Amino acid sequence: MLRQYQELKRQHPGTLLFFRLGDFYELFFEDAITGAREMEITLTARHKERGQPIPMCGVPHHAVANYVARLIRKGYRVAICEQTEDPSKAKKLVRREVVRVITPGTAVDPHLVEAKECVYLAAVCGAGDTYGAAFLDISTGEFRTTEVSGPDAWARVRADIESYSPRELLFPRSLEPLVREAYANTAARGATLPLPPEESRPYSEDDDSHAPVARITPAAHAAAAASGYALALTPVDDWLWEPTSCASLLLEHFGARTLEGYGLGGRVAAVAAAGACLRYARETQRAAAAHVSDLGFFETHDHLVLDAVTCRNLELCESQGPAGRGASLLAVLDATVTGMGARLLRSWLLRPSVRRGEIEARHGAVEDLHRSQMRRDRVRTLLRDVSDLERLTGRINMGSATPRDLVALRRSLEQVPHIRQTLSDAGASLLQVIVENADELQDVRDLIARSLSDDPPVNFSDGGVVREGLGAKLDELRSISRDANQTIAAQEAR
Repeated sequence: MLRQYQELKRQHPGTLLFFRLGDFYELFFEDAITGAREMEITLTARHKERGQPIPMCGVPHHAVANYVARLIRKGYRVAICEQTEDPSKAKKLVRREVVRVITPGTAVDPHLVEAKECVYLAAVCGAGDTYGAAFLDISTGEFRTTEVSGPDAWARVRADIESYSPRELLFPRSLEPLVREAYANTAARGATLPLPPEESRPYSEDDDSHAPVARITPAAHAAAAASGYALALTPVDDWLWEPTSCASLLLEHFGARTLEGYGLGGRVAAVAAAGACLRYARETQRAAAAHVSDLGFFETHDHLVLDAVTCRNLELCESQGPAGRGASLLAVLDATVTGMGARLLRSWLLRPSVRRGEIEARHGAVEDLHRSQMRRDRVRTLLRDVSDLERLTGRINMGSATPRDLVALRRSLEQVPHIRQTLSDAGASLLQVIVENADELQDVRDLIARSLSDDPPVNFSDGGVVREGLGAKLDELRSISRDANQTIAAQEAR
């Protein structure tokens, strides 16, 4: 079993491997030491009688989500290993596989992300006078890329990265010295970089230890915490940034013949960054990420660039006052009632528009809603029944949605006709565009209402998800399961 564990661990370096054993997820060796410390659970050991105890710790499978969330917030990467074979049918060792890798930049589950904050995975590549960067929020499908050139290209792309405040940064190994120097004081506690080969120790059957890793020092993490900007650094092999293969991946994903329509013609560094970013997200999630349906290219001059120091000094999103005192600009302005609105307002503050037409359109919509308090209050009331559709759609496409997520989708879509009607007589052009383009998705609402019960359980495996009357055979099986004694008695009577 330990050889099986080590083989899976070799396939997923730089992660804490949660290894399924019955009703528990176990961690071994150095993972156990790190996991016990960070999750604040008991560290035990196996094979104490042999004089070479193997450190281990474990958490119940039903509570694993909370422990994983704690590790992800500290910057660690977690690989979830499940039993993929029925133990009762296995002749020897149960087959196990890593079904998902969760990293700070690819978290999608509700308990891993804050409703009002974006979770960006960033990628940066290039050299000399040209650098490209990409930003992907896998939880919502937002995907953007940029490219800068000139003698100050590195400084400008760093400013873009800081304005997005990503949770994780991908980069080619050839850029490792430059990236480590730039982000040494903002690296998250769990960020790891492999040691040089001569300092590594490969596993053998006679060696119970892990290959060591170089970790960011506690002092560096303290500095990151003080700055409010923590980042997990993830080096990726250089060959995975090859522009041609990255372009092919993007074309295949979007079903396009050319990247010209995305503004990426001749943007080699931007294409490489976007391709590497998307590949990493798909591989960690073990899914195609179909909800990532568009890629936007932006120029640095499309918005006002505010670096992390400027945002902190202006107290845009976080107050510098003592704990519990003072308020940031975002806290003062944020009267949103949905997570989607809160994230959009946050992005507008961190990356203010410099396009006059866009600014005037927003001001016109605000003025229209300000004049009509009845309309504004009605829209706010309707939006309170709208779930976070961006992240809900992401979970559906990633295969992690629950039955209650689908019911929440139906309830949210039921508000669309009422919102359109409320805004139908608005004079502002931006509100008119919303009314004209909002799709009521009647077919989706009808399908969910016809198929699912009104109050389904959390998990599909708990049963009772499908509405009675949808299928005669299912109703018959459900009746037999529920009324087994009466069914047997009827058989005996016949």
